[in-house]
Amino acid sequence: MSVAARTADRVQARRAALARAGFGTAPLLVALVAASFALRAAFGWLRATPTFFADEYIYAELARSLAESGRPLIRGVSASFPALLQPLLTAPAWLVHDVETSFRLTQTVGALLMSLAAVPVFLLARRLGLDTRIAFVLAVLTVVVPDLVYAGWVVAEPVAYPLALAAVAVGTVALARPRPRLQLSFLAFAGLATFARVQFAVLPLCFLAAALIIGLRERRVRGALRDQALVLAAVVLPALAFVAVGPGRALGFYEGVLDLDVASVAAVKWFGTDAMLLAYASGVVLAPGAVLGLWLALRRPRSREELAFGALALPVVVALLLEAAAYGLGGGRIQERYFFYAVPLVGILFALYASRGWPHRLPHVVLASGLVLLAARVPLSGYSAADGKTNAPTLFATARLEQALGDVGLASLVLALGVTVLAGALALAMRRPHTATPVAFGLALAVCVTTYTGAVSYNLANAERTRSNVLGADPSFVDRSGVQGVAMLQSRTSERALASEYLFWNRSVDAVYLLPGAQPPDSFAVARLTVAPDGTLLAGGEPVTRPLLADGYSDTIRFRGSEEVASSPVYRLVRSSGPQRLALYAPGRYEDGWLGLQGSFQLWPENPAEGLAGTLAFGLTAPAGSPSVAVSFEAPGRPPQEVVVASGRTREVSFPVCADGPWRADFTAPSTGSVGGRIVSVQTSEPTYRPHPAACP
Repeated sequence: MSVAARTADRVQARRAALARAGFGTAPLLVALVAASFALRAAFGWLRATPTFFADEYIYAELARSLAESGRPLIRGVSASFPALLQPLLTAPAWLVHDVETSFRLTQTVGALLMSLAAVPVFLLARRLGLDTRIAFVLAVLTVVVPDLVYAGWVVAEPVAYPLALAAVAVGTVALARPRPRLQLSFLAFAGLATFARVQFAVLPLCFLAAALIIGLRERRVRGALRDQALVLAAVVLPALAFVAVGPGRALGFYEGVLDLDVASVAAVKWFGTDAMLLAYASGVVLAPGAVLGLWLALRRPRSREELAFGALALPVVVALLLEAAAYGLGGGRIQERYFFYAVPLVGILFALYASRGWPHRLPHVVLASGLVLLAARVPLSGYSAADGKTNAPTLFATARLEQALGDVGLASLVLALGVTVLAGALALAMRRPHTATPVAFGLALAVCVTTYTGAVSYNLANAERTRSNVLGADPSFVDRSGVQGVAMLQSRTSERALASEYLFWNRSVDAVYLLPGAQPPDSFAVARLTVAPDGTLLAGGEPVTRPLLADGYSDTIRFRGSEEVASSPVYRLVRSSGPQRLALYAPGRYEDGWLGLQGSFQLWPENPAEGLAGTLAFGLTAPAGSPSVAVSFEAPGRPPQEVVVASGRTREVSFPVCADGPWRADFTAPSTGSVGGRIVSVQTSEPTYRPHPAACP
């Protein structure tokens, strides 16, 4: 054969290989990625502010630090945070001085990266021998899952999503055709996915579990593991280093996972709950067929690639659900963000089942009936209350439905009926397998699009409320003031999420100070303050002289001699020509006047040598419609005093203040209800101290 003929044969072979991989559909796939990118970016830009803290603050702060110093620091201290890929990729966005612009650039990067996940899913489907049209539908499913809402968040999911799916795709081929190049490619993608989200450290373990399954299936366990010696070595060596360094030190920020108890009945319950939500996130109708597709891929594979995919998909899905269950057990909520990566795998498994002509219809009907029964017995509304939905976009959509209907029970009924109708429609379509597959995918895509729309609507509305009510007209008001080196001052009832909002939006706030009794907003560097006898705030025994971003919403704080530079609905920026000094601090009295159930009024003298001599006065008002409220006070040198305030009435209260140094009066009061999520008792007017020497004997 001539050289020209051999060259022509090679070119023809390459073209055939490209055709088998579906590269003729490349323009359509590019259009899909571009459309998804444009849509996610647009929805991201509509998101008024981050709302998922402390994660969004952590990733933003790490990216800022990498851009400015080249080091992964949070408030100037090493964060011991191993998942640094997202901050590294988005660091250039934070070279822009304006936080709003940096935020939008980060969202744009996330929208592009998350949309690219369609590519490895399409290529994997073609490698498994699925029709080009089905492979394209699976690519569409990949970019319409409800969790694409994360594309507009400052989190690691947009980076990890395409990398984890690429690792599964390459891992499938490496299991089917063991080659060093493929194995190294798998390890590279798995390593990058782990660098984005530490949860994917399980991918190499899942790969080895898949090799073991293949070995058992082919009755050549040693040979199968020998084929994957490169991956085995790549797992064993880091594992030894992990043990040598110490698990807690190696995990850094994530060392808390070592305390999670996954071998418990509660963990099994969470595993089942997460599996149920995976079925919902996958469009409901695909789940029964996916279970059968997994069984068939392992029991009667049509190719070694199909066996490899089934063997890898099983441990990957189980591992993701176990991780979600462990964190659900620790946090008491569904962790959809840990397992949504499995949705495209569910779609592929379903396609493998459907491509066989829909066999085993009776088991399929039984599984579908079980899902209907589960929807009726375990309503999602039970998990969408309070903070239970913060890690589950599918529950965002559930909450949005509840808002629209105005009735949680009715929303649960509608969801159960929806699952029943979907299962019935698919059961009717199953009579004709040629039409059942497009019907199933059409229903699943419709469910996913509807769920995604509800999740986006809920998220955008929540972000808009937060920006309007919490941040005000200018979220970066501290940066705009021109004041640098500001420390955030947290009081006893300061809210962590509100603090994270302001830390995110104001780069000039680079430290956090805690008054006595205050809790840190996150697990990173803080300074606990003490108060000198004259009210001077001390950090490490030294007077605090830097400007303070003081909580102006929670406990009442009044400074002596400080100037208020700017303010927002929650915080106020104060600076002083000397040390920052407290004049009055009332933990338990909200800034809007409501009293909590316990707290105190604390005063410091202007001149410690003269002490305090005067009166502290304020009015108490009981809410209209409540019973009479008895507020108890305990002041030094005086017997306990109970002040009874009648419903809707006001009583003036006055205390003689006599002390050589600081003075305080403690109070307790019964609850009369809640206001803005706070348990409150009565309202008070502004507490006023008036010097009056005659008040003291």
